[in-house]
Amino acid sequence: MCAICNFKLEFGVSHPSALPVAVATRNAIEAGLIAPLEAGDGALAAARARLSAIDALNLLQARIEETHGDDTLLALPDFYVLLIENDTWGFFHATSAGFDPEIVPEIPDLTALDEAKRSRIVVTSEAALRGWLDADFTAAHALADALFMIDAPAADAACLAQMLARAEAVLALGA
Repeated sequence: MCAICNFKLEFGVSHPSALPVAVATRNAIEAGLIAPLEAGDGALAAARARLSAIDALNLLQARIEETHGDDTLLALPDFYVLLIENDTWGFFHATSAGFDPEIVPEIPDLTALDEAKRSRIVVTSEAALRGWLDADFTAAHALADALFMIDAPAADAACLAQMLARAEAVLALGA
């Protein structure tokens, strides 16, 4: 399911970077850098986990919209965010009114040999995303330690990394 547009995405696609992100997340949890997610039990555990992931993506959306002006937001490439715990995808397409909740995204293209045709994807875990949203560590730290991995052509990857850094800087200035 796309957390932003509530469009049911049934393509069941993961990402090659999911494993390194999972290992980095486990290491960060063991080091006490981020809190582990509560493991649910029972028949509704998967549904609760999905709702928690959607909530995290909505918080990310709000943070980006809150810290970027229209011109900066519109300069962002379309991108996906994959939360690896339960393969929850969010698709982000900027408009002058924020990210478009009505857009119906295509299946992310992970295999195109032409970089320009491949989807731009931020791969992370919900635990890492929530840690970053809580300012437990910086985006630079997350990228350096593989808590966040950006799969995109170099210019777009730099743009997405800058988006995350700007979200931190604007909030830090306002604090």
